[in-house]
Amino acid sequence: MKQINLIIGCGYLGRSLLKTLRGEKNYVVNRAEQHKPVNPSDDNHQLILNINDKHTWRNLDALSEKQSIRIYFMVPPSQIDRLAFPCFIERLNKLDVQNAILVSSTVVYGNKDRIVDANSDVNIDSERAERQCFVEQEWLAAIKKGSIIRFAGIYGPERVIGKNGILKGNTINGDPEGWLNLIHVDDGAELLSCIAAMDEPESIELACDGNPIKRSEYYSFLAEQLNQAAPIFSHESNERGLGRRCDNSVTISRSGWQPVHVDFRRAITDLIKQNES
Repeated sequence: MKQINLIIGCGYLGRSLLKTLRGEKNYVVNRAEQHKPVNPSDDNHQLILNINDKHTWRNLDALSEKQSIRIYFMVPPSQIDRLAFPCFIERLNKLDVQNAILVSSTVVYGNKDRIVDANSDVNIDSERAERQCFVEQEWLAAIKKGSIIRFAGIYGPERVIGKNGILKGNTINGDPEGWLNLIHVDDGAELLSCIAAMDEPESIELACDGNPIKRSEYYSFLAEQLNQAAPIFSHESNERGLGRRCDNSVTISRSGWQPVHVDFRRAITDLIKQNES
């Protein structure tokens, strides 16, 4: 029997996850018909559903008889109605949930210069962090067999962070000595699949390549690869702090997952070459 997966919010990371889950039976939730629907030949099926509109939740009835469903929830907090969200979780709980993973963000660790891992306390120092933390708390409090994976900055094919800005000659907002944390989209998809397959995953894991880099180092290298002028930085947001440094060692030891793309220089170089070919 094929594994049943429910992917809610199938954006950039979700499309990579679908490749990882090829051969399984996948139900992809979107708010409206897509111009480019999921490929049914891969046993992918589209459900039209708005998590903030309970009248559309009836479309989940297509899964009411399915067993051992793995849920991947990837909707940004800015698109979640706080009043509707608890009720939507109750509706999901009517399914036969095997595991339910919420994709979150490392923003909840705050911008203080410190090393953080999956066991670190949150540090809510912005409105965005507060929204993300609310969603996390609601998820863990109510969903059956729920867990969270906090993602660093996701990059990969057709998404090189900062590329367009460098090509346009834009000023880089932020302290050049501040930290960036990255995760290749394919590595992130593999971690999602790995955690979902575990019998009893931990409540929180951290998706990053484990190699924090200075903002100046990243953007200087990117500009060089793109044959552009050295970047200019704005210091307007320095009061926010230098940012966290994400350590994936706890997640690796608990899950057995191992990221492939751990050298941003090699990964970015390969992505730019692929785009040029």
